[in-house]
Amino acid sequence: MADKESGVKTISRYTRRVMIAIGLAALVAVLLYFANQLLDVMLLVFAGILAAVAIDGVVRLCQRYLPIGRRWALAIALLLVCLALGGTGALVGPRLMAQLPQLVQQLPQALLRLVEVVQELPGVATALEEVEDPARLLGEPVFNRFTALFSSTLGGIASFLLILLVGFYLVLSPGEYVDNVVQLFPPARRVRLRQVLYMQGRSLRLWLLSRLVSMLFVGIAIALGLMFLDVPMAGALGLIAGLLTFIPYLGPILGAIPTVLIAFLQAPELALYAIALYVTVETLESNIVMPLAAKGMVRLPPAFTVVVQLAGAAVAGVAGVILATPLAVVAVVAVQMLYVEDVLGDDVEVLGQR
Repeated sequence: MADKESGVKTISRYTRRVMIAIGLAALVAVLLYFANQLLDVMLLVFAGILAAVAIDGVVRLCQRYLPIGRRWALAIALLLVCLALGGTGALVGPRLMAQLPQLVQQLPQALLRLVEVVQELPGVATALEEVEDPARLLGEPVFNRFTALFSSTLGGIASFLLILLVGFYLVLSPGEYVDNVVQLFPPARRVRLRQVLYMQGRSLRLWLLSRLVSMLFVGIAIALGLMFLDVPMAGALGLIAGLLTFIPYLGPILGAIPTVLIAFLQAPELALYAIALYVTVETLESNIVMPLAAKGMVRLPPAFTVVVQLAGAAVAGVAGVILATPLAVVAVVAVQMLYVEDVLGDDVEVLGQR
């Protein structure tokens, strides 16, 4: 009788474990389904978190040098951000608004011209003789997407404003949101989780600072260099180069393409000078500017960063490429602290710790 009761308890325990496993698997499946459906919203929220981290960095900077509380520092930080955006828009906005439409019109022409020149090279015409119109085949699909990107300006502005709105609400009371997240975990792990969240915020601030330094240097240097080379629309091309520098490693390559095409449309030799300019600027940025200005800033290994960006592109397209690296920063800090340190017991220099 006792053996029978013991067997029933064993079966009951086994059944309970199986049901728990099935329930967890179903929960994970449901979460993955909704995560896939809400991927764009989740990326927008993460972009808002980045905006909040950036504003919070300005707040901390104000508190470091001014004897004021957080509310006054936040007001000053928001004023500085508004002045920076408004001043930049007033200073270069009208000229850029005139150059960007012209740039969109000339880029397809530049690509078609490049394809025509390539066709004239020995052996290329024979390889492409089965294609009726290689220039059209190569040019239109690529630049239809490119021009569609610029034609969706209204949607981009709306997303940008939403990101700023989310960031503004987050930075108003970050402690409240942190407390809400921490309360989802057992009390014994809450102190450690706060430490992880603090280090993730610090790493993101340092990473954003490194990107800001690179973007300003590359954008200004490219614009000035193109003006010196007498390349048309130098301001717009410099702006594109600076903005795309936000994406490490892949961004500068993407930013060089429009400049090289526009320069090639003027003269092939000018395109070579433009390439030399980009190589020079990127070399200075990597080997002189960043080492001097970015002490303690966060930089991930190049191969790891590129792989993460490609994965982001496969999952979420352009937004995935843009946000892949800061997401990787957050993930690396969590793995280092929660797995390498807590589970494996190894000492590791956490990203952004110095």
